[in-house]
Amino acid sequence: MLGLCFKDKPILFPKQLQLRPVHGEWIDRWIATHHYLGYSPPGARLRIAVYYDGRCVGGMLFGRPIARNIDQWTTLELTRMYLLDECPRNSESRCLGQAAKMIRQMFPEVKQLIAYSDPSYGHQGTIYKAAGWVFDGMTTGGAWIRSDGAPRRNKATSPKLKWVKDLSRRES
Repeated sequence: MLGLCFKDKPILFPKQLQLRPVHGEWIDRWIATHHYLGYSPPGARLRIAVYYDGRCVGGMLFGRPIARNIDQWTTLELTRMYLLDECPRNSESRCLGQAAKMIRQMFPEVKQLIAYSDPSYGHQGTIYKAAGWVFDGMTTGGAWIRSDGAPRRNKATSPKLKWVKDLSRRES
C-alpha cells in the first residue's frame, strides 16, 4: 500500500532518509503492522520514525534492556526496527548510525546500545556489522515466563545473536 506512493519518486540513496524522534505510540502500531512478528514490545524510551519525502517509511524503538542483568540506565536496547522494502540497500545500517548519534545527544548517560538478531528467521546481523556493532555472543533461547508464572505467547524463543554498539567512544 505505502510502496505504491514511491513509483514516481523512488528512494535512490540511504542519505535521503530522515530520522526524527516521535512522541506517541502511532509508530509502535505502524511497526507492528509491518514487522514479521506482528507486534511491538511495550516500554519504548525512544521512538524514531524514518521519513522519505514526508512519508513514514520505517521506524525504530529503543527501550530498557530485556535482560535484567544489564545496566538499565546506561544501556538502551533496539527492541524493534522495520524499514519498507522500498528503502535502498544499506538503509538499515545508515539508520542505525544516525540513531546512535541521536541517542548520544538525547541520552548522554547511555554508554551502549544492544540488539538481537534471530538466525531462525535468516537474520545474521549483517546490518549491525555494517553499522560498526560488535558481536557479543549468543543467547540460549527458551520460553518466556510472565511475572505471574504463566508462559508468554507471541515471543520468539530461539537463540539470538547479541550485538553491542559502544557509545562511550567518539567515532569520526
